Amino acid sequence: MSWFNRTKKASLSIDISSSSIKLLELIRISNGYRVERVSIISLPQDLSTQKKVSTTQIADAIKKAIKESGTSLKQAVIAVAESTITSKIISLPASLTNDEIEEELIMTADQYLPFSLDDLYFDFDVQGINKHNEELVDVLLVASRKENVDDRIKALSLAGLNTTIVDVEPYAMKKAFSLLSIPFTGTNDTQTIAIVDIGSTITSLTILFDGNVIYTGSQNFGCKQLTDEIQRHYNLSYENASLAKKQGGLPNNYNETILYPFQKSLALKVQHALQSFSSSNPHRSLDRIILSGGGASMQDIDLVIANHLNIATNIANPFINMSLSHHINDQFLYQEAPSLMLACGLALRGFDA
Repeated sequence: MSWFNRTKKASLSIDISSSSIKLLELIRISNGYRVERVSIISLPQDLSTQKKVSTTQIADAIKKAIKESGTSLKQAVIAVAESTITSKIISLPASLTNDEIEEELIMTADQYLPFSLDDLYFDFDVQGINKHNEELVDVLLVASRKENVDDRIKALSLAGLNTTIVDVEPYAMKKAFSLLSIPFTGTNDTQTIAIVDIGSTITSLTILFDGNVIYTGSQNFGCKQLTDEIQRHYNLSYENASLAKKQGGLPNNYNETILYPFQKSLALKVQHALQSFSSSNPHRSLDRIILSGGGASMQDIDLVIANHLNIATNIANPFINMSLSHHINDQFLYQEAPSLMLACGLALRGFDA
């Protein structure tokens, strides 16, 4: 999925979330990919609670990420969040070319979308032959309000970057999933996989089957709530609470008093999200859960969710089979690997342009 395309050799991605800016540069090599540059810059705490993030503040954080990473690339791939898009599967004649599909959607998209086409950017992806009629193809229509896209493009522009591709987060997650080394009983395409991205304020769900995204969803629950509770319980500043959450050093009662109850709440949220999927797909069972996002680095969170849901659960590491440039701190990269899942998928998307 893309609204802007331009061919590139190396690929730079910028993942803009409510809590941080993540920059990742990948280079394609003969046997795969090399991680060339990486940087994670936290956004000010108040940005996580604002309804509309300041474009200037985001641009400043991107500038810091560029400087810290040392990247020289000026073209970047970004994404819009799942919560800002509208998607619809439409069946159209299989005889149509891509240009004809686009013309058809321009004429008929208003009946599928909640806003006027003048206020939206849209794109489509041909999913394959319709299961019930071989003369039709299923076409995924995805749209987002122009302001959601334009604000992010403006932030990159203010930081000195040009936007080459605007993707949608679940589809970038699908790209990153292809890099994971997970022990499957069958092939990836025959498994129903849930990617649960545990962010600062949002936990997102992407369900994959047969190489396609078949379900997406999100809940207003994330690791900021854990940080807030640490801050409140131990009377720390937000910054110190966030640091202690990552590096440790909290009192001995931390696990029992704060961490374990939070993890149980998170497991319940994941269970609720999966129940929403199951209710709309009653004949499809889930084979595996992949945890990504900053919350996936929590101690034993994979075991907590696996035990609660009785579903095999793994922590995402999209870099497991990549080589690393001498610029890269491997300990930092592997520690942050789950949180860089989206950035990795976006960087891969850049190679498709």
